[in-house]
Amino acid sequence: MHRFFVSPELLAQTNRSSLYRMMLPTAVAHQVRDVLRLAPGERVLLLDNSGDEIEARIVHAGRSGVEVEIVERRKGRSEGCLRLVLYQGLLKSARFEWILEKGTELGVSAFVPLRCQRSQSGQEVLGATKVQRWQRILQEAAEQCGRSRLPELLPVRSLPQALAELPADALIVMPWEQEKKLALRTALRTRRQQIREAVLRGPFTVALFIGPEGGLAPEEVALAREHGALIVSLGPRVLRAETAALVAAASVLYEYEDAEAETDEAVSG
Repeated sequence: MHRFFVSPELLAQTNRSSLYRMMLPTAVAHQVRDVLRLAPGERVLLLDNSGDEIEARIVHAGRSGVEVEIVERRKGRSEGCLRLVLYQGLLKSARFEWILEKGTELGVSAFVPLRCQRSQSGQEVLGATKVQRWQRILQEAAEQCGRSRLPELLPVRSLPQALAELPADALIVMPWEQEKKLALRTALRTRRQQIREAVLRGPFTVALFIGPEGGLAPEEVALAREHGALIVSLGPRVLRAETAALVAAASVLYEYEDAEAETDEAVSG
């Protein structure tokens, strides 16, 4: 079924047993009626960012709008206990937007635009129009990949601010092209037991720091080390910032979700 995020207020009356009818918002109605050409009787999933999925059946689709009947409210797919926060050095707009889209598909929990010494663009305060565009990209990507919650888009931070605000028990990972000894895979696997134990206690934050086009300055890496960051290598080739972000995010999620599955099996057994 096609999925659409809507305002939580619009679905405030729903519960797990009642049936009622409602009109879809104009933008969603346009997608349903004019783009997807869904007909009465077909069903869609409405999402209010609570983690629930609200199944609705189309009753009427016409020029006056699209009316649906709420059929069922149920729990959506869990996001798991990992909170992967991607601190991305500011890039040219198109590249940053690509990271937002693909990072959402991978399962990144939150994105933080990061102001670095070598950032060549985006140093200005982000305007409302750009933030709205980025929020729309996150929403469309979350709908497409089946997420029931939207990833957060947090305000721009400098590196010192970001490091100072992290939870005390967060695992900080910073890929750097000049690191030659510690591979990301090795760093993650040596902390596998730490991750498993963290899952038993509840949500666990992994903070992933990726530099801008010009890379991270040695002074920035040194500051991250002082805060306990793992400075890691992504391999022998120098990757573009947007490539590095997705490679590192996918690696963290793969290693963590594997450990989380093992923990679930141990608990259930």
